[in-house]
Amino acid sequence: MKSLMVVVFIIGLIFLSCSDECEGENPSVQLVNNGTDKADIQIKTSGGNTENINNVEPGTSSVRKEFAPGAIEFTINIQGVDEPIVYNLNVVHCYDYTVTINPDNTVTGSQTEKD
Repeated sequence: MKSLMVVVFIIGLIFLSCSDECEGENPSVQLVNNGTDKADIQIKTSGGNTENINNVEPGTSSVRKEFAPGAIEFTINIQGVDEPIVYNLNVVHCYDYTVTINPDNTVTGSQTEKD
């Protein structure tokens, strides 16, 4: 009887942990600016919508901005840098993306799965 109760308890824990999983939440992006000047990021979705995060000061981060998943074009503009930096990604539900401007104004990105 004790082993049956342990099995039921474990199954209950598994069920509860699965209920917290992401259920189709839109992806989001945050711009972290460690660069030399203000920066903007434009998020162009495959559906033609555009989201913008503007005037992120050096040494700060933007709030997260959600957008529809799919083929996305991120365009990063840094004041004082002539050419914008463009990244094309295929993004999916349930991920948060972080675009980081490094001290030398290069750009890197990362993603984490939402809980």
